[in-house]
Amino acid sequence: MLRILVVDDEPYIRTGIASKIGQFGGPFVVSGFAGNGMEALEWLETHHADICIADIRMPVMDGLELIQRIRQTHPRMLSIVVSSYNEFAYARQAIQLNVSDYILKPIDRAALQQALEHAAVTLDKTRMDEVSHLLLQKNDQYQDMLQRWTDYILTNRADKYPLLVVDTLNLMEGWIEGDYCLLKALSTAWIELVAAALKRPPIGENMAPMREWDMDYAVLPRDKLREYFRLNAVMQMEGSILYFLDRMRKGQSSENEKIIRRIKQYIDTHYADKLNLEKLADLIPISRSYLTAMFKRSTGLTMWKYLVNVRMKKAKMLLLDHNVKVYEVANKVGYENSEHFSKLFKEYYGITPKEYRRMVEIADEEELCYD
Repeated sequence: MLRILVVDDEPYIRTGIASKIGQFGGPFVVSGFAGNGMEALEWLETHHADICIADIRMPVMDGLELIQRIRQTHPRMLSIVVSSYNEFAYARQAIQLNVSDYILKPIDRAALQQALEHAAVTLDKTRMDEVSHLLLQKNDQYQDMLQRWTDYILTNRADKYPLLVVDTLNLMEGWIEGDYCLLKALSTAWIELVAAALKRPPIGENMAPMREWDMDYAVLPRDKLREYFRLNAVMQMEGSILYFLDRMRKGQSSENEKIIRRIKQYIDTHYADKLNLEKLADLIPISRSYLTAMFKRSTGLTMWKYLVNVRMKKAKMLLLDHNVKVYEVANKVGYENSEHFSKLFKEYYGITPKEYRRMVEIADEEELCYD
């Protein structure tokens, strides 16, 4: 939402401008009116606006002085001036003040809409350029936070995202020094960083639509600025992280199955080797935390529990050969310490390797007797 302050000493012109803007739809809303520049500055002391539409010739304080004062006290606002054909000298001064647009009276609806749309694009580009530069400056400060976002999304930790969003917002707020209107652009740029880290399309390419928390703030008091822009940033980041989580669940299920199969096949073949998490993660390659969570979610087991399962089943088969010592079986399935192996075997089957071997011998003897 872009809030507009309309300043003109003629009430019917103010209401006419407001009526035209109300027909445009989109992000524009008239938040306030003033009859001259002084009234406008007084209104701006307690209210927020993004764009000022001001007549050039007004009593008390004209539009040009108002624009100069706005540039000094509210540098993030854009101004559009309105004048008659015979006020070219004023128009030239307005251009020197770097106004966003210049509209001639009588105000044409299409010209007004074009001027506002140009102002909206300019505001968006200016703020995005500013926060992009800010993120370059803060690159070292946010890497850990960016890693948290990618880890949470890749490991599908949907229950943890609210705290993650709040922590991110607090980090951003420390950068902007009270310029809360930058939070929206900053959260948009942040989402693009996350998308790039996840190798997902950037904003505008199949991304979730960004919602705005409007509530009753068509007129936005300055004492509500922080609350309003923080809530909008929260909604934007929460909507995006939920989108990422949903896309990951839908898009990675088959890929994850391939990864899990490859890890299982490797463990099934190399169960006797000294395996570690880093070595398994390097096979893909993939982050260790992501692989750990994904394997557990897919199989219901940790990778080490799965490895123990494979080793115990292999050990059980090897114990059928009475010529192979228990310590040799332990070595063949990846355990240098036979006592440790025996302890694990008992935890897994409820009996020691020797007890299992005796049970097999008794069963064999009984079968021979039966024959």
